[in-house]
Amino acid sequence: MICSPLRSGVLRAAALLLVFSVGTPFLRAQEIPSGGTSLVSVADIAVNGSFYANEDTEGAIASRSTVTVTGQSFTSAARIDVARPTGNFWNSAVTQTTNRALANGDVVLLHFFMRAIETTDETGTVTLQAYFEGPAPDYSKSLSYRASATSEWTEYFLPFAVDGTYAAGVAGMKFGFTASARAQVLEFGGVELLWYGKTRTLAEMPRTPFQYEGRPANAPWRAQAAARIEQYRKANFTVDVRDSGGAPLPGATVSVRQRRHAFGFGSAMVASRLMGAGASNDTYRAHVLELFNTGTFENDLKWEPWIGDWSSSFSRSQTLAALQWLQEQGIPMRGHVLVWPSTRNMPDSFTSRINSADPTVPAAILDHIDDVMVPTTPYLEEWDVINEPYDNFDVMATYGYEHMIDWFERARANHATADLYINDYGILSGGGLNITKQNAYAETVQYLLDGGAPVTGIGFQGHFSATPTGITRIWQILERYATEFPDLKFRITELDLSTDDESMQADFYRDLLTIAISHPQMEGVQFWGFWEGAHWRDTAAMFRTDWTAKPAADAYRQLVYDDWWTEVEAAVGADGTITGRGFHGTYEYQVTYGDTVQSGSFDLAAGDATVTVQLDVAGEPLPAIVTQPLGATAAPGGSVTLSTAASGSPAPTITWHRDSASGTVVGTGSELTLASLTAADAGTYVAVATNASGAATTRPVKVGVRATGTQTERLANISTRGNVSTGAAALVAGFVISGSEAKDVVIRAVGPRLGSYGLPDTLADPRIRIFKGAEQVTPLVENDDWSSDLADDFAALGAFDLSGDTKSAAVRVALEPDSYTVQVLGVADGTGLAIVEVYDAATGQPVEMVNISTRGNVGTGLQKLVGGFVVSGDVPRQVLIRGIGPGLAAYGVPGTLADPIIRLYETDSEGQPRFLRANDNWTAGDIETIESVSASIGAFALERGSNDAVLLVSLEPGSYTVELSGVGDTTGIAIVEVYRGP
Repeated sequence: MICSPLRSGVLRAAALLLVFSVGTPFLRAQEIPSGGTSLVSVADIAVNGSFYANEDTEGAIASRSTVTVTGQSFTSAARIDVARPTGNFWNSAVTQTTNRALANGDVVLLHFFMRAIETTDETGTVTLQAYFEGPAPDYSKSLSYRASATSEWTEYFLPFAVDGTYAAGVAGMKFGFTASARAQVLEFGGVELLWYGKTRTLAEMPRTPFQYEGRPANAPWRAQAAARIEQYRKANFTVDVRDSGGAPLPGATVSVRQRRHAFGFGSAMVASRLMGAGASNDTYRAHVLELFNTGTFENDLKWEPWIGDWSSSFSRSQTLAALQWLQEQGIPMRGHVLVWPSTRNMPDSFTSRINSADPTVPAAILDHIDDVMVPTTPYLEEWDVINEPYDNFDVMATYGYEHMIDWFERARANHATADLYINDYGILSGGGLNITKQNAYAETVQYLLDGGAPVTGIGFQGHFSATPTGITRIWQILERYATEFPDLKFRITELDLSTDDESMQADFYRDLLTIAISHPQMEGVQFWGFWEGAHWRDTAAMFRTDWTAKPAADAYRQLVYDDWWTEVEAAVGADGTITGRGFHGTYEYQVTYGDTVQSGSFDLAAGDATVTVQLDVAGEPLPAIVTQPLGATAAPGGSVTLSTAASGSPAPTITWHRDSASGTVVGTGSELTLASLTAADAGTYVAVATNASGAATTRPVKVGVRATGTQTERLANISTRGNVSTGAAALVAGFVISGSEAKDVVIRAVGPRLGSYGLPDTLADPRIRIFKGAEQVTPLVENDDWSSDLADDFAALGAFDLSGDTKSAAVRVALEPDSYTVQVLGVADGTGLAIVEVYDAATGQPVEMVNISTRGNVGTGLQKLVGGFVVSGDVPRQVLIRGIGPGLAAYGVPGTLADPIIRLYETDSEGQPRFLRANDNWTAGDIETIESVSASIGAFALERGSNDAVLLVSLEPGSYTVELSGVGDTTGIAIVEVYRGP
């Protein structure tokens, strides 16, 4: 026998109340409206109402006593001890009839408090049924509500309208206590039943809004979880397409589609449904295949149904047939359960044998493990070896806890590779407050490991009541076990939330899945059923009996097969590759080149994956530059690396030259590294790709050698084009003027004139408002229609003229060095394309910037957000470019772009755009360097795992354009930023 924390009779919350409830001040989140009068003649129905214990030959179902309460608005409460929780909720109840006549539609408010003292329910909560009922024979109910509570006092406001007309003393308020069918001890009190008649409406009544901590959309845990999901559940992949000669094959298209998650999304299933005939069973099977990639049987593998002790709905042959069918469908299954070590959960014959300490019982348990595992081993990948040992300990109490180790060892002997779990309830549920049980569970796991038991996983049952545990509390509990057992796998094994609040249920399932998948030790989440027609608690199901989807089903599909699903389709670049980042799992790809199509699959797990596809076609023989090099600047003694990529058939060789393509060869290969830099290394470099068919030359790039802190190259703003909308979707440009003196600047917002350049849907009447610093209420200056006095300034600045456009906005204003914001709006809430521009009026040069940024509504086509800037000077300057959508949500910006992508172009010598670089998800790059540079220049931090886009590049002096759009032509509000690097 081992220490007592490993066993208990019921979940005891009384000790917890000393920590969490005693002395807690009474707080009322909602107020009771004035004008109500009591509908009962007793002070508190809980303490003074009639009590029906339902006595029979076996004794009372429940008993009531009165206890003293401190720290609440009431001083005494009723303690209800439900010893025999059988039958319907009205089998034992507290009741009180009304003291006045009631009319149909009268408004009534029920207000009361309750808390858990002891419970054996998996949710860790107690339950009562509050119902307002008319007389026989109809017993019509104006209110029927199942309320749950943890060990902390929970306050309920339940308004309702009277259904019917009743004389005084006919209808009554009742509280039933056997609804959960589990033994429990609860306290409730402070009961008020207030009548308002027709003086109030239900809409005016307070109503308990059942919530859970962490539900708000901006809850901090979400960004943290997203970063962990990005880190632990995703990886990069590359598809490298080659021709028959092994050269890159630009022009091919590749589609990559996820087909299966590596993370387990499963449900308890019913073998008779999987094997049964009929439309309903056909629908059941279809939903299994659509929704889940793993599963377990709710009952079929338990001891009694396995040996035929239950109804004809269960049989060994049916279970094996269902397992075989699931295996054929590619759905791995886990077994539940080998040993549920109490007399109430073992075959009936074991009750007397255990009570009499029959010495043959331990061997019989081992025989059962053999009996169920031998035929099922080909179909099962893991087992719950022991279930609920905290409450189910009859075997251990009689024969010793060391037998638990024997059960694990026997399971391992039967299945050499299966994951072997211990499983229990009340660890995550019940508000996460049962520290005693959490400690005992950890001690049990450690006891098994110390004894050499081959435990590989910890199961956390997920049975939650209508007041579920907060998300951050669930995370804290998981982290506690992760700290103690870093080498064990985790699984949430029996998820359900029983509630009538379908919106909250949908949100909680979504959030529970999110926090679970974000934990690196979590293997999967298993719902304990999904359809009301085959669920132990129908209000917890995701589908109604008629198979219509509840909001929870829609939330599940959106999360698992949309938000957490990866599909990429792209044209192969000149280097023959496409890259992406996706969730761990199984993928299919298809490569198309002309009439040639080749398909295949690959698995994406921790660590990047590269798939090389060679098509039996001849590629383009001429060399082509796939990736243009970028210049760089470093201090004397430092080093720089220039890189490029080229395609062609056969694969071209690459040489690097000084000054021009005909200059001195200084290196070969795709990279050129210049180490121990001196002033002599500064200059221009180009790369030439050559094969038997010809040659291709890269853009010339510069290498600068400058002492740290002496680089003077500037970042300057020319214009940003975007779609102007209303509210948060207005076009907002920000910039910072550096230096020590004021600058005379011209700022323009141009709309109508853009039509002459072929741009459609331009903003008919722009207006601008300029703000200084953090000021966002009173503009420094504003303008609607520009003055003709500025025409000469436009000509001197080289800005295109606004002839015929009297509606665009422009101002000339002196600005001190500071940060500024230009807000572009449409008069009368007009919308359309516009350009915002900033010029130095004194020199005609672009205004020197530390950074520029523009926020706007990102559309498709010409309504993408396009930012332009200039790097001036002599040598390359490091520049940080960001396209941010999800990152704005933390700042309260609504409707943000979910997945931005940025593309960088330079303006070449002929005035044409030349593509340089692109980025979709910033964490696919050098995360640490990006974070370090961002912090050094004051750019706000991005959460790891967000879909924001970032490029950190060195750019030669010249003009550049950044195009910000949404992946898959998605739309929303985003910001494009350009920062001068350190």
